[in-house]
Amino acid sequence: MSSALASIRVGVRTATGTEPAADVLDRHGLRIPARSPSFGMVVAEWLTDPVPAAERLGVTWSATTPITGSDRVHATTVVTRVGPDGIDREVRLLDDTGRVRESGTETWRTEIRTEVIPSLDFCSIEWGEQLCGRLHHDAAFTSSVSTWDGTVGLRCGNREVHLRIYKGQVIDVTRRALLGATFTFEAAPVTWVDLMLSDSDDFMRRALRGEFSSAGNGYEYLRLTKPLHAIIQNARAMAREVHS
Repeated sequence: MSSALASIRVGVRTATGTEPAADVLDRHGLRIPARSPSFGMVVAEWLTDPVPAAERLGVTWSATTPITGSDRVHATTVVTRVGPDGIDREVRLLDDTGRVRESGTETWRTEIRTEVIPSLDFCSIEWGEQLCGRLHHDAAFTSSVSTWDGTVGLRCGNREVHLRIYKGQVIDVTRRALLGATFTFEAAPVTWVDLMLSDSDDFMRRALRGEFSSAGNGYEYLRLTKPLHAIIQNARAMAREVHS
């Protein structure tokens, strides 16, 4: 594996300088109508460096407030997944006030197989199995679900893992439980990165700001805030051990 590619791991961030959007396109000899839905996406593509030794396969893009040629913008990126099938990277296009105007997720295929770190591959089966091992030894978790019988779903983007819990123990880790999840905790990939790798455990603050969502039994989701927080704390410990 090349040294440049080896440095690409979940949580790696970049930021560009600020300049007029029109100047970015002019520098590369591009002419795109300002009202085109792809205007901001193309600006972001030429502002940011590509992933080393990789080919971009696709991008999903959305605009909160589309930029124009006269807007002064800069771009930020954060790697949200390094998996066996490639790399996902979140790209944001911000104006000179720091407001996110447009954003998207790029998918890259590498020329050589990347090293997958299970504790950073949020909501994969391997990640769930590592998490399960920690939860068995966490008294805060086991005591808070000592009488509970159900399934907690954890979702990151299009990946979901189910933890089947019975009397204080996770008895199964699966992609999808036979009867489905009692409730599913959901967050965008970039939110998972921020939650797992931030210096402080700000789970409750983010929850109050509405950065997470849930599906399924809302009552059980609220009732199990304590064990859910224990799950997040253990997942954070896993991620930070390999990221430090």
